[in-house]
Formats: sequence, structure tokens, C-alpha cells
Amino acid sequence: MAQGSLLLLVDVRAALNSGEARRLREAANLSIGEVAKACDVDQSTVWRWERGTRTPRGEPAVAYARFIQSLRRRSGAAAESREPA
Repeated sequence: MAQGSLLLLVDVRAALNSGEARRLREAANLSIGEVAKACDVDQSTVWRWERGTRTPRGEPAVAYARFIQSLRRRSGAAAESREPA
């Protein structure tokens, strides 16, 4: 696995451990099933990742990490648009 992918895994594992990943998904009104389909994994896999009973690994975990990064960017952009000028 490439260095960039490993760094994504480190980041997403921290987001999962802190609960940030689940909060971002829920704030985006996305179901576990929708996220699982986008990452090409079973719903139970995402459920276990978010609850800390499984550690994300391999390419599906990298896909999930990219997804979480994307939600962070959207969340940050939404927050900036709500701030008074």
C-alpha cells in the first residue's frame, strides 16, 4: 500500500476512534447502507468500523477514508458559509 493510502488509514482510524466519522455521516443524513455501498462493503462492516469492533483495512478502508475526507470538506465549507462576514 502506498504511503498516501497509509496516511489516509491513520486519519480515518483516528476519526473513527473519536466518533467524528459517524458524526459526519449522520450530519450528511447518510445511512450506513449508503456509505457501505459507496465503499463496496457490507453494511455490517461500516457499522463495526463506526462502533470500534473492527479496524478498517485494505482498499475498502481507503475508500471510506476518502469519503470521510470529502464529508469533512463539505462540512467545513458549510460552516464557513454560515459564518457572518
